[in-house]
Amino acid sequence: MTEQTIGSKFRLGVSASPDWRIAVDGCLLQLLPLQPGANVGFVYVTEALSRHMPAIMRRLAEATGLPHLVAAISHSIIGGAREYVDEPAVACMVGAVPADSAMLFDRPNKIPTGGWFGIVHADPHVTALDELLMDMGELSGAYLVGGLVAAREARAQWASGLVEGGVSGILFTQGQPIVTGLSQGCSQVGPVHTVTSADNNMVLELDGMPAYAALQDAFDVKTLRDLRRAGGGMMVALPVGGSDRPDYLVRNIMGVDPQAGALAVGALMEEGDQLFFCRRDSESAGRDMDRMLADLRRRCGDATPRGGIYFSCMARSQDQFVQNPGELDRIQAAFPGLPLIGMYCGGEIAAARMYGYTGVLSLFL
Repeated sequence: MTEQTIGSKFRLGVSASPDWRIAVDGCLLQLLPLQPGANVGFVYVTEALSRHMPAIMRRLAEATGLPHLVAAISHSIIGGAREYVDEPAVACMVGAVPADSAMLFDRPNKIPTGGWFGIVHADPHVTALDELLMDMGELSGAYLVGGLVAAREARAQWASGLVEGGVSGILFTQGQPIVTGLSQGCSQVGPVHTVTSADNNMVLELDGMPAYAALQDAFDVKTLRDLRRAGGGMMVALPVGGSDRPDYLVRNIMGVDPQAGALAVGALMEEGDQLFFCRRDSESAGRDMDRMLADLRRRCGDATPRGGIYFSCMARSQDQFVQNPGELDRIQAAFPGLPLIGMYCGGEIAAARMYGYTGVLSLFL
């Protein structure tokens, strides 16, 4: 949907302070008084303030009276055009959505039905998270986006109350138009291969040849020493069907066994599965980010986005967008003045699937 929702631009408050009270009050100074009809809020808190998460959320709830508040802790958070990393900070974005269009859930089995778009926060230690997310998408009927909480210790979330060690978030009905896009961070190296022998996460053969030999051919490496010199940018990608453009899930290469000719990858593999090798690449990541933003502008039509939420892989900010323009600069250039919030993740969620090394941007119209 590209029809402009009746409502004002979302409002963003960001504040950094080692004292959680000062950080929260700094946000409130930018948020209050709330715009007419404001009824939903998104909050991201850096890990340095994680133990104060319940107090932070209670203070925000009391001061704003918002009926729908969701939040997550992260090592790095996004507020406007800036990333906050290794410093105590709070970012809060509030806005108005149509009445009865938002529904909170604090655990997977409580995800509502009847939604069409959902924002999800997940603890990466949840058992069988890949399958759980797909089940949640099927049960709710919603297109789910979000991120895996990236924090050294506490991975707290909030959805009307504290959530620890689980999955939580918010669903929206079709009454609230939202457009979303995904940007990949890896480029394909070599052809698509068919797995002809596998054992759990061990890929033994590709196209009838040892998997390790296929890796050597793809990256032009002869020895383990060559492999180590090539660095940690080598991955595998699992093609995803049913998309209107090439789509794939990037998974790490966990190890190699030259004698057995095998690769250990970060996914369970079966005979008949397809994969290709890929490499983390700053240039292709920038191109695909620009492609995604151009596509989102086209899909917005005449509507002006009122607010945005961005989930990005931590490796993108640390390795791929260290030179200007960065990810957040590109978003602001494409959508000037956009209130933007989000977090850097240990895995990104789109279409209820777990991605890696990607950026997922969702815009409220």
